[in-house]
Amino acid sequence: MGKRGERWLMKRSFYYTRPHDTYPRRLLRALLSLLVPGLGQLVAGARRRGVVMLVMVGAVLLAALIVVSLGVDTILSYLVQPKVLLALMGLNVLLLLFRVYAMIDAYLTERPGAFSPPRPQGLRLGLVGVALALLLAVTVVPHAVAGYYAAISHNLVTSVFAGDDGHQGGSTTTARSIPGSSSSVTSRTTTTEVTLDFGADERMTVLLIGSDRGYGRRGARADSINIATVDLKTGQVALFGIPRNVAQTPLGPKTAKALGKTVYPDIINSLYTAGWQHPELAPEGGDPGAEAVRETASLILGIPIDYYAVVDMMGLVDMVDALGGVTIRLANPMNITYAPLEEGGEKVTYHFPAGVQHLNGMEALAVARNRSDSDDYARMARQRCILMALLAQNGVGELTLRFPKIASAIKKNLMTNLPIDALPTLIKLRSKLNTTEMISVGFVPPDYISGRTAERYPILDLAKVRQTVRTIIEQPDKWLAEHAPTSTPTGTSPNSCWQISKEEREAAEKGE
Repeated sequence: MGKRGERWLMKRSFYYTRPHDTYPRRLLRALLSLLVPGLGQLVAGARRRGVVMLVMVGAVLLAALIVVSLGVDTILSYLVQPKVLLALMGLNVLLLLFRVYAMIDAYLTERPGAFSPPRPQGLRLGLVGVALALLLAVTVVPHAVAGYYAAISHNLVTSVFAGDDGHQGGSTTTARSIPGSSSSVTSRTTTTEVTLDFGADERMTVLLIGSDRGYGRRGARADSINIATVDLKTGQVALFGIPRNVAQTPLGPKTAKALGKTVYPDIINSLYTAGWQHPELAPEGGDPGAEAVRETASLILGIPIDYYAVVDMMGLVDMVDALGGVTIRLANPMNITYAPLEEGGEKVTYHFPAGVQHLNGMEALAVARNRSDSDDYARMARQRCILMALLAQNGVGELTLRFPKIASAIKKNLMTNLPIDALPTLIKLRSKLNTTEMISVGFVPPDYISGRTAERYPILDLAKVRQTVRTIIEQPDKWLAEHAPTSTPTGTSPNSCWQISKEEREAAEKGE
């Protein structure tokens, strides 16, 4: 055979006995390092690099376990802080780069002593490229989603909530007390620290205003005025409704100075409009109309009101739709014809039978504002019912899945002086909220009225209103026992119309 033939046989034998580093094997190593960075390197024989990467993965997993052990509410309370969100966005990018590097490195690393595969051509080249692109997409997509959520959260908390300078977009330093009152209720102070002081009673109270701003309307009035108060120790929730047509309400010191009177003679819903004529009521750039109503509502109830939140008609529609609808129980059937909310829109007619109803945003707005077959005070009860249903029917899972839509609805429609620093407190409070025994009271005629004006507008009995508020705050169990519904059908009273069983809710959502 000769020496040349012997050398050819030796090379051929050596070629087939040495391992081949094929492209499928390289892709498998890339997949392994995609799942666990460093694993593909170990398989390829790059042990030192693989061990270093695995140690880094172990450190990340240990940190994740420590974070998870803190609990959902604690984690979420950090995720609403701008600095934390920025840090997470940066960390997310670093983790993405690390995983992409680990995947590509595992693909390119050659096994020691193995033959490299020939450069792919034609169809094989296309298949390898598609496989690498899929691996890269699987790596990038979860980080892109996480970054998207973090960016939305950061944009939301910095653009909607009050900031360090008192404007929208940070935290503010303000004192909260009963304006113009000699009451000894502890005042509240919001500081620039993350820990907030809500006073000795540890209670947070927020004024909720639904304005009637919308298409075809000039200006805006406070169409609904509700005050939500939460005991931070027990999670007890109470919602107080002030009729929009009560008159001769007392004015707080700032509003009295701005308007030149101590009592507002007109109905209270127009006080919101009057406040907007005096921007000095909100020198930090907030809502002067809401500040005027907040001062008055605080005097009416006899308790400090810490913050306000204002949403218009389309805001309610957007929020309900973002939350996937709302389910309530109607005591009576309703036939509603509703005017268009937007230019070019048409009138819409709704028919709702009595019983459990799952409503979209427009339907919820129609129910909340309907007066055609009920009075203004029944409408108030339905508005409180919808607010409570939205609070009770959405857990962490639903809120997470719908977060982009919710954030968009809040940013577009909500005006509030709630500071960023208060958000962690609210998040931690979420799991403590007693949503099964929430209290809803509307201060309506004849029980809470002391008389009427010459125009027949009701005048609130302030002493009785304040006594009721005190009883509910100090003895909620006693109040619930004394005001349990007796003659009304189950689930139709203001304190139970939002309490819907899982089976009823599912049937209503299916339209059954």
